[in-house]
Amino acid sequence: MIDSCAPPMSRESVNRRREWLKKALLLACSGRLLAAQAQDKPLMRVGFIARYQPYSFLQTDGGLTGFDVEVVSLLLSASGLAMVPVTDTLTNLRKKLQSGDIDFIGNQLLVTPENRRYFDFIKSYATIQLVSVLHENDERDLMSLDDFLGKKLGVLANTGIAAQARGALGHSVQTFERIEDAFRALADRKLDAVLEENLIADYHIEKGNLPLKVGAPFAAPLRVGLAVAKGNKGLEQRLSLGVQTLVNDKNFKAISMRWFGYDVSRPRVSHASGN
Repeated sequence: MIDSCAPPMSRESVNRRREWLKKALLLACSGRLLAAQAQDKPLMRVGFIARYQPYSFLQTDGGLTGFDVEVVSLLLSASGLAMVPVTDTLTNLRKKLQSGDIDFIGNQLLVTPENRRYFDFIKSYATIQLVSVLHENDERDLMSLDDFLGKKLGVLANTGIAAQARGALGHSVQTFERIEDAFRALADRKLDAVLEENLIADYHIEKGNLPLKVGAPFAAPLRVGLAVAKGNKGLEQRLSLGVQTLVNDKNFKAISMRWFGYDVSRPRVSHASGN
């Protein structure tokens, strides 16, 4: 309702109001234009493991973050594509890839005979090595599974690493549902060592400010890569070319430095062990 008793607006006030309305209209139009441009980009549905720190994980506010999430977003953006992330367990992501509900898996998976039954792989953009993690005051050289005979070794449950360690060492191997719990047990001297990938170890040691260090690698870098559906050669070739360009991109190096403190595209055991 209009207040008939309100004083008339001055010419200056009218002009200011017109300018404000113009700017508001311009901002509204710009927002619609940007939204339309984003919608015009071809969409790529990418699956990420929901709890896989530091590669992909959900934050307390429900937002998805992680090293792989940022790298894949950069990879697709450079190709003029928009990413639609889909989070789930690896088992469910495999089913969604086979049914066509996602286009590829945005986490780098191990290139094992089992995984090759379901996926074709893109060349890796990060060097992944299996390492022993020790207490920072432990001066022992533990460089093979034989060195762990009679010692307490912590590993992540339900993994190939756990199966291999159990087969070689038996019940001295302790499995953990969360790898961060294994690192905490090691920090408390309840374990002799933890066996894990170097980047995962680096991340949790720094994040938790743990008195641990990363030892020598057990073998050559592991073969890993983004996973596409079997036989999808077009997407495999497109992503492979993108990754070749990506590793020389300064933005990739910035992401790598932010998460791990060094360029993970180049072979290195651990930035933590080099300090």
